[in-house]
Amino acid sequence: MNLVFDLGNTRVKGAVFENDNIVEHFVIDYPEIENLQKKIDFDSIDRIGLSSVSHAPQSFFQWLNQLDIPLLTLNETTPLPIEISYKNPETLGNDRICNAVAGRDCFPGNNVLIVDLGTCNKYDFIDKKGCYLGGSIAPGYKMRYDAMHKFTAQLPLLAPNVPSGFIGKSTKTSMETGVFWGMAGEINYLIGQYILQFNDLKIILTGGYQNDFVNMVKKSIFADPYLTLKGLNSILNYQYNS
Repeated sequence: MNLVFDLGNTRVKGAVFENDNIVEHFVIDYPEIENLQKKIDFDSIDRIGLSSVSHAPQSFFQWLNQLDIPLLTLNETTPLPIEISYKNPETLGNDRICNAVAGRDCFPGNNVLIVDLGTCNKYDFIDKKGCYLGGSIAPGYKMRYDAMHKFTAQLPLLAPNVPSGFIGKSTKTSMETGVFWGMAGEINYLIGQYILQFNDLKIILTGGYQNDFVNMVKKSIFADPYLTLKGLNSILNYQYNS
């Protein structure tokens, strides 16, 4: 079985896979990472995959080394089951690579657009030949609230919230409607542009804020909160099966 970790700024997302199936998943803060010793049977883990978009604490890597299990750390030299057609592949985020691999696995032989609504909104496209072409990055849901507060003198700091209507009738609800419907419009417009250019397009929605927008997407989509972890598991398997 495989154990995969997707390292964030403050938390670790992970899953245990048996072949391509998730048998356990978790989200845990770094200080609590050793509690996984009590939850996971490490004697059954054959290998570990690691993806990071941030700098995890050194104690986490010390803990990994103590496990004495073969470890793959995803980087720009890792062999991939897809082709990367990107001007600066060394700058391409691991999460975007994992999403593209998982998107290809979900819909082989199709054009696939992955919409990842996390810290940033990421739009990644992989064509029907299994080639990652690139995409777009835009400010994320919470980032938009944070920016309005930081770069103005009057606007309050708010947490993301789905508004009840379209017209804001206070500063708070005006910010909520502006952010939410602005993001909904962005998502639907970009999806529409891909549909115009690529036939047989499959759309996958993922990321921490996917549930807030899944009903706002006008086109048929496939939602998967574990897409990044699935892609990392596929990359890990590729190292041993290719």
